Parts: sequence; C-alpha cells; structure tokens
Amino acid sequence: MKVVLVVANYEWFGKRPWREMTTSVPILTAVLKGKFDLSVVDANLYGYTQEEVKAKLAEKEPEAVMITALSAEYFRTYHAVAALSKEVLPEVPVIMGGVYPTVCPEHVVEDKNIDFAMMGHAEGRLDVFLTLLQEKNWEAARKFAGIAYLGEQGPVINPMKSFIGDVEKMVQPDYSLVDVDGYLDAERKAVSNQNLEPKGRTASIITSYGCPYNCLFCATRTISGRKVAYRPADDVLDEIDFFVREKQVETIVFLDDCMLADKKRAEYIFEEIIKRGYHIEIQILTVAAWHLDRGILELMKRAGLTKFGISIESGNERVLHKIIHKPLKIEIIPNIVAICRELDILMRANFVIGFPGETWDEIRDSLRVAEELDLDLVEIKIATVLPKTELYDLAVKTHSLPEGFTFFDDDINFGFGKGNITTEEFTPQELAVIRSYEWDRINFSTPEKRERACRVMDITLDELQEYRRQTRQHCGFYF
Repeated sequence: MKVVLVVANYEWFGKRPWREMTTSVPILTAVLKGKFDLSVVDANLYGYTQEEVKAKLAEKEPEAVMITALSAEYFRTYHAVAALSKEVLPEVPVIMGGVYPTVCPEHVVEDKNIDFAMMGHAEGRLDVFLTLLQEKNWEAARKFAGIAYLGEQGPVINPMKSFIGDVEKMVQPDYSLVDVDGYLDAERKAVSNQNLEPKGRTASIITSYGCPYNCLFCATRTISGRKVAYRPADDVLDEIDFFVREKQVETIVFLDDCMLADKKRAEYIFEEIIKRGYHIEIQILTVAAWHLDRGILELMKRAGLTKFGISIESGNERVLHKIIHKPLKIEIIPNIVAICRELDILMRANFVIGFPGETWDEIRDSLRVAEELDLDLVEIKIATVLPKTELYDLAVKTHSLPEGFTFFDDDINFGFGKGNITTEEFTPQELAVIRSYEWDRINFSTPEKRERACRVMDITLDELQEYRRQTRQHCGFYF
C-alpha cells in the first residue's frame, strides 16, 4: 500500500516558523519501512504552499495519507492539510497522529476530513493499524485501541491500552526519507542571510521518552504514560555516529525529559562519546536537578557538555510542592551552580509564574530566588494551560479562565507565552509586565551577566540588546 506522510508548513496562517528536524519522520520510517510503500511530503522544509501540497499528493496517488501533528498551537495548519488531501483524494483515508490528536482527539475527529486520529506513540501499533486499512477491515480499525473517529452519534474515543514504556524495544530512527542536509543547513542559512558568522551544524536527539513525575502543567503523562522508555544506548550512539561522521555535525542537543534518570545508561553514553573521539559540543535541553552531582557533571564536561537547562519552576516552597507537585529541594541548586561555574558549564533555569492559588507575594518570592541563585540565564514563563493537564482542570475548577475559553482560537484566548489565567491576585496583563521587566533586570544588570547570557543564547551583544528591546516592547512575548 502506498502511504504518504505529510509534514505541514508551520508558517501557514502567520505562525512562527519551526524549521527543526522533527523526530516523527525517522521514527515512522523505521516503523513502516519494508512493510508499506512510504514517501514523505515535507512542506515545512521546502516551504510548500497549499497548492503545492495538493500537487504533490495528486502526483503520489497514495492509498493512505498520514499527517504528523506535533503541537495544538498549529491546529489550523494540520486541518488545512487534511482538507487539501480530501480535496485531491476524496476516497483516501486520512490519519492524523502526534501530540495534538493525543491530547485533543475529540476536536480532531470533528473535522470530517480526518478519518482517524491515532493517540500516543506509533511503535508496535501503526503498522498493524495500516494493515487493517489496507485490508479494508473498517470494523476492526474502528475498534483499534488508541484510535478516535467520528461516529454517527459524535466522536468515538478508544482508550489507549499501552504506552511507549510498554514497547519491548524502541526503534532506531531511520533518516532515509529525510533531507537531513537540508534541515541541518536551514539554521545556518538563516544566520548567513542576516550577515552573521555561520554556525556549525547542530542535530537534536531524543534517547528516551516520558517522565514519571507529576508537575501539574505537563501533558507528558497523557502522551507517554508514567514509565520512562529508554532507547538502546548503542542505538543512540549509532545515531550520534551518523550525524558526526556522515553529516559533519558539531553540536548534539539532547531533548529528553529525563535523560539522567538511568544514571548508568547515561554514563555509558557519555563515556562512549569520549572513547570514540567525536570532539563535539553537547547541550541538554533540560535535566532534573536532583539527578546532578559532581561526578556526572565532570563526565559530561569531558564528553563536551557546554550548557544545559533545569526546570526550577518556583522559588517558593509552597507553590513548588503544594501547587506544582515538583519534588525539588531548592537548597540543592546553589551547589550545582557552583560546580557548573567551576567547570565552565553554562546553566539556564526555567521559572513559571501565574498558577491558580499562587499569591502575588509568592510570585515576587520566586523572582527573588531566581536572582539570588546567580544562574547564567533565567527564563520566566507564564503558566499556560494545555489540554489534558492537571493545570487545565485546576483552572476550570477555580474559574480562572476567560468565559468561553477554547484552545482553538489562538487569536483570542490561547497561545504559547500568553497568559490566560486570572485570579484575585493577578491578571494576565500584570504577569506579562512583571515577566518582561524582571527577566531583563535579573539577567542583564551587569556586564558579566550580559556576557554569560550571550554565551547561553549563542548571540552577540548587539543581538542581545535588540532582543531585550523587542522583549520589553512586546511585554515578554518576543522571547
């Protein structure tokens, strides 16, 4: 069966561009290769218009169309792709998978252009489901676990019976259908167009999925379950080898939620990076602070670690433990900062303000702690409700959301970086103002702080000054 996977153009409908190589295409290629005639229409990398996507679909004449949908923020774009598909191939089933249909299946299948929404991860499931479609076994397809569709009485949601942590062996990503060079050079071209010094190639890797913790704003439990699923360490190293040896990548960014939770596995990966002599720069998007100690930091430094992030969320103990449910002891952070400063590892930290039940004084308390920790960069975010999260349930329960709130009208109520929670203690406008100006004051009050921030953000001082100006003028939305 001929199957086409469509990667949407994230710039449609005036949205912010997202040019990074997604993990969905190489994962789905690994799952389906050799079982189906799979091809990819990457409207994102090549900047296809809607008419060009229609032409590509007509040319390929697939028997099934899959749409990878990563974030609810781009819901209009995904539904536009489904409409284009049905316009060109009205009898061909359309399947949408990814984070968006996992957390919003009811909304997804209300679109009559989408025949099925697949929730959760694809490993061990997608090939079986596509086989049912190939055999036109519609009855079995509609009973398939983790599938949603529009029935005669409305959306039908078949609950997931398994999560990624239940998969016996994770697949190794297959990049044979990805224009890897095109993606790796996309950022470098953007930099060159701004007459800045071109940067080396950077690739992102996910070595594990899931998080066992219970932070109230996170949808990871809905998407991946409560287990952490680890890819075989040697598969990860083979992927790094591919990027370094064949694609001349100079920087590897690990995107895991809990990469260091299995300490022995993490140590093995970093020790092998050293043994293999890759001589690369390593960055880690985020690690749990309680997984860090001098030993693992020194090892990662030898492997090439230059910067990483931690999520502190709040500097107030009550908010941290009673509202967010994060098992972090703030007193461990200063020692981590000191070790990183000694090893010349840059550390940025994430703080979130504006939770229902949080007081204005607790917000100020959190910002005071953020300043006292003397981190290399502090990111301050406004609590944003996401579908299928405890934060959304709490906001509804406490009547903290605007009347008629919806995730599907981002021009009015929803958007990443926009506050939508109002309590007796604060309004979204107040949060936007304090976020913007405290971010500027905490991070850039001295020449030393500005220099460290430039290193974390990988920009020049002149670029930083413009970034600050835009952030102030847009009340924090720019950054």
